[in-house]
Amino acid sequence: MRRLASLFVTAGMLCAAVLPASAAHPDVTIKMHAQNGSGEWGTATLTDLGGRTRVVIALQHENTTGNQPAHIHMGPCAHLNPAPKYFLKNVILGHSNTTIDVPIAKLLGAHMAVNVHESAKDIGRYV
Repeated sequence: MRRLASLFVTAGMLCAAVLPASAAHPDVTIKMHAQNGSGEWGTATLTDLGGRTRVVIALQHENTTGNQPAHIHMGPCAHLNPAPKYFLKNVILGHSNTTIDVPIAKLLGAHMAVNVHESAKDIGRYV
């Protein structure tokens, strides 16, 4: 497998390398696996919108609050910068759909993580 760029994804501090989008397949889908006993898993899909990027998170077995903050952070999963780089819409009942004003190439060309939190009240717990 040829690794051209990396984006690290967190679902309970999970990391997954991805390949950049191509003209034939403009979406990049990253598998998110449960960790820290959350039981949550799913995908984060990035879509190139010509200078902007749509980030769609789809989780299964989400927590009982049904409302979880999500962000993109700088750094690999093991050493995340705790300050969010880009804010995403909350994951509500397992789904989030956000368009950010950042080219997909910038996201894929840096070590970043999509981070989902337990809840707004328990923001320090990554799921």
